[in-house]
Amino acid sequence: MNKNIYILPISATFRNIKYPERIIKSVEGLERRIKGKKLKIKIGKSLSGGTVSSVYEATLDGKKAVVKHTENTEPKTPVDFLIMSDAHDVEVKIINKLETIEGVRVPKIIENFPKFTTMILEDLRVEGYTLLSDQIIGKKLSLKSAENIGKSLAILAKQSQIWDEFKTNESAQMSFYERGLEYLIAYPNDTKKYYKMEAAFTQYKEEKEEQQKLDKYFVWPDGHPKNMLVTDNGEVAFIDFGRCHWGDQRYMLPNFLAHIFLYGLLGYIPEKKTIDYVKRCVKAYGDIIPVKDEGVFAEYVGLEVFHRAFGRYVDGVENRDGKLKLLEFAMIIFDKEIKSIKSLLHAYSSIK
Repeated sequence: MNKNIYILPISATFRNIKYPERIIKSVEGLERRIKGKKLKIKIGKSLSGGTVSSVYEATLDGKKAVVKHTENTEPKTPVDFLIMSDAHDVEVKIINKLETIEGVRVPKIIENFPKFTTMILEDLRVEGYTLLSDQIIGKKLSLKSAENIGKSLAILAKQSQIWDEFKTNESAQMSFYERGLEYLIAYPNDTKKYYKMEAAFTQYKEEKEEQQKLDKYFVWPDGHPKNMLVTDNGEVAFIDFGRCHWGDQRYMLPNFLAHIFLYGLLGYIPEKKTIDYVKRCVKAYGDIIPVKDEGVFAEYVGLEVFHRAFGRYVDGVENRDGKLKLLEFAMIIFDKEIKSIKSLLHAYSSIK
């Protein structure tokens, strides 16, 4: 572990740390800044934003659009860390790259204002897109999206493998710190396993010769239902790329499917449909990129279920029974050292 590539979480309260000032302090201020660019903009209600951004519906020249503003995010608790507004520039770069890839739909950038970290995007809702998370919470998940999500994730992974590495706002080490914390709480005496997963997730070695042997590629770690839009026909679009990093691409598919398992265990998706959805998604992905190490796949599912088991940044995790089911599922994955997707599905079905 290289301590130099970690950002410490919020320090003890006796240390007086001054964090960066906010760039924009109100919605009205944001609208004024955009109007100052000679645009006819009207910002409306807040939409679901990310960890570092605020998202609003808007009208631009009378047409529907989306305004996304990214801010410096200060750590508020000992498990948080400072996330800089540089995430805006990272996201713009990634969206521009993904726009050129056939088979991966992202909203087009209409206007970009890097000085105050804001962009105006097309509103895909006018084409009938809705958040996949809303479809799930409404108990209306359609199997039609399974193949398209699996296919699009695989295309994203495969096509981005030719990208030259560029600077991102976060490192894989920072991402694993956040996503692996709940595992470490559940298994405080098994740091050996924790560091093994960290090594896989980050694809990092301090020795240059060893680093060159690793499969370190672009990773979208936030590919979950709140960042996916779907239509009734199963067409898919991806959003929110500010927290991407370089590391193990094998994480992306199980990260998404962990949420399908999660919502299945919470009763938002019937058991049979959950299993069918997972199988279809895995097959569609595997038709483009083979899912080789199913043991790693299972571990990444368990890691993400642990991370979300108490409702962190996900909707619908509200009661004790549901949380206990999620913890049980994650623990079965690690306690039984599940090595195949078939065994993973069996473990899911065993929880009542």
